[in-house]
Amino acid sequence: MRIKLVGHAFQYEVFQIASLFYDKSQIHFVTDGESDVVSIFDEDNKKVYCKMANGLHDEISLKESDIKKIKNSIKMTLLRCFKRTTGQDVPWGILVGIRPTKIVHDCFKKDFKDTEIIEYLINEYDVNKDKAQLALEVAKNERKFLDQGTKNVSLYVGIPFCPTRCVYCSFTSNSLKGNERLVEEYLDALIREINFTLEYLAKNNFSIDTLYIGGGTPTSLTAGQLERLFSTMKSHIQLDTLREFTVEAGRPDSIDEEKLRVIKGYGCTRISINPQSMNDETLLRIGRKHTAEDIIEKFEMARKIGFDNINMDIIIGLPEEGLKEIENTMNILKNLSPESITIHTMAIKRASILNQHEYKNKNHMIDMMYENACSASREIGMYPYYMYRQKNMVSPLENVGYCKGGRECIYNIQMIAENKSIISMGADAVTKLVFPEENRIERSANVKDVREYIARIDEMIERKIMAIDMLTK
Repeated sequence: MRIKLVGHAFQYEVFQIASLFYDKSQIHFVTDGESDVVSIFDEDNKKVYCKMANGLHDEISLKESDIKKIKNSIKMTLLRCFKRTTGQDVPWGILVGIRPTKIVHDCFKKDFKDTEIIEYLINEYDVNKDKAQLALEVAKNERKFLDQGTKNVSLYVGIPFCPTRCVYCSFTSNSLKGNERLVEEYLDALIREINFTLEYLAKNNFSIDTLYIGGGTPTSLTAGQLERLFSTMKSHIQLDTLREFTVEAGRPDSIDEEKLRVIKGYGCTRISINPQSMNDETLLRIGRKHTAEDIIEKFEMARKIGFDNINMDIIIGLPEEGLKEIENTMNILKNLSPESITIHTMAIKRASILNQHEYKNKNHMIDMMYENACSASREIGMYPYYMYRQKNMVSPLENVGYCKGGRECIYNIQMIAENKSIISMGADAVTKLVFPEENRIERSANVKDVREYIARIDEMIERKIMAIDMLTK
């Protein structure tokens, strides 16, 4: 696919749309010679064109010529031509960003009616009607949690270790095997960062809203290590009075009764036990060292200990899974009846082991699998409460969190909506500082590598304190 740009240099935006239809390795930009598609911005006549070598043509006349409108029009003309050329449906249209509901929240601020919001998403972004309705439904369910206040923050603590690495994973995680000493050194550095950060927040009269312990797999730590982590947190904040306290227990092969009792004892209100699939062949294929029966056993163990808010994650599009496998997974989850189910569409990242080419021409099957999972979640009284999209998804869908009434994960909503400052600690943790009156977000990232994080912990602390200090002014 040879693409020529005339009258503009929005190569990134053009590439985003082209990659929805064509393999990225096949997309090339040319300045002269023959091309398969020409994207044109005629500034004098305020028009945007897309012309293809196969004779297809699309154009938009601009009533206003601000940069955002120009970019969107360029993307829209390309999208229309590519859709007609390939016959491929792209349900989210030109919305390639990860937060579609942000647009809906902007519409709320302008007092748009529901029908006007849906029409706006369809007309301005070429979003399919069912996706526009989903975005509206999710945004409505998010609204009551989107409180603001510069000195009311949420906390994230990252544990970048896992029992083993799953084939689809691209997160910064380290296998436990052979890294026991590194885990202790990491915990030392993390606790140092926690102490300095929480002391500074208390000294400057910040209040804590929610706490999320994520990873990696936090329960890859021993019960004693979890006790040490939580007791450190408790010395600074009242864990049992937080609006929400989530621990991503994650993989069942990292969970035992002792760890669950430690987590429960420190006031955790929500945990995740994440099967990804309830099919043993798939679990083995993706590098999981446990069975579906192990997942059920650990879920029931958590229930007996008193956890009444359990989330379970699944992934649509795991290797060699089809509709039958998803139906089996969802039937088991429906019987377990967790408080929430998060449905992820497989995204192939450069750092993962999987290959994007394995998923070519499977969109229709993945769409059916996704719809089955969503329908099954609604059948047990759940509704969608947060949503985000990722690059490199195997089908142009979305990740959606479904929950029963009152069981929303507040932290997840805050993270995607970007309406509350989140102070993050640990390797590869990114602090986001929100300045609502200025419509501004500042980021401060810790280094990714665990050993480098340990070696540079004082620098990470100093960087974080300087960032948080911006919220005090």
